[in-house]
Amino acid sequence: MPSWSLTIDVDRDAADDLAAELVGEGASGVEVRDGEAAPMPGTAQPPAGRALLVAWFADPAAAAAAAAGRGGRLAESPDVDWSEAWRRGLGPVAAGRIWVRPSWVEAPPPPGRAEVVLDPGMAFGTGSHPTTALCLEALSEVVASRPGLAVLDVGTGSGLLAIAAARLGAGRAVGSDVDPVALRVARENAEANGATVELTDLAPDRIAGAFDLVVANILANTLVELAPAIAGRVAEGGVLFLAGILAPQEEEVRRAYLGAGLEAWPGGDRREGEWSLLALRRPPAGGERT
Repeated sequence: MPSWSLTIDVDRDAADDLAAELVGEGASGVEVRDGEAAPMPGTAQPPAGRALLVAWFADPAAAAAAAAGRGGRLAESPDVDWSEAWRRGLGPVAAGRIWVRPSWVEAPPPPGRAEVVLDPGMAFGTGSHPTTALCLEALSEVVASRPGLAVLDVGTGSGLLAIAAARLGAGRAVGSDVDPVALRVARENAEANGATVELTDLAPDRIAGAFDLVVANILANTLVELAPAIAGRVAEGGVLFLAGILAPQEEEVRRAYLGAGLEAWPGGDRREGEWSLLALRRPPAGGERT
């Protein structure tokens, strides 16, 4: 049997109440995209003050009734077991010195690569998205050049980047996320890999300490909003990698972090297709800005 999705653009303040109404009218689940949690980069997001609700229905009559009078977009989807289907296209990924292996795939890591066994569950971060691969490549180089460094992964999702840092030899690896589901998944993945990773729901500006390397693979608008908080966690002489950025968004994001006291790290930016990773640093104590 097919299923139906109903997508509605609503005022952000009304989103939770409407989501509850849709469940009461037969929706099997409702996703609220309101900017509070970091979605997969590239996912359509509403403008400020608005929210997108995506509700799923097994009953077409219930879907049509819910759509009546609310507007929105109703679409039919084929009968798919989404709990399993998303796994089919995922295989091992090599990025930098990391070999990311889905937990349901058996494949030995190539020589010289550290393995991270991953089950992303409902959290973003499998290593297959260009933004994640860019982060893994950049992270691998910095951790190799600074053994024992402290790493902070903002918006950790599945925990992949923080776990990779720990597996590569970071002295301290911290992952933060506002989504409790993501933190649960990250904790399970860290335990499965025997990696010592500190996981927290604290905002970046409330996390103790400064970090030699900070990685934030989120979305451009969130990166701009959090610029002072994220930049504030970069230690003197430390490096910051920002990803989840589409090429036309580069300058807006870069300006936000230059304004927060960082400087561009020459030669550190990376790009793959339409996606960009920006590299910045905090000048060393007593050092000159470049």
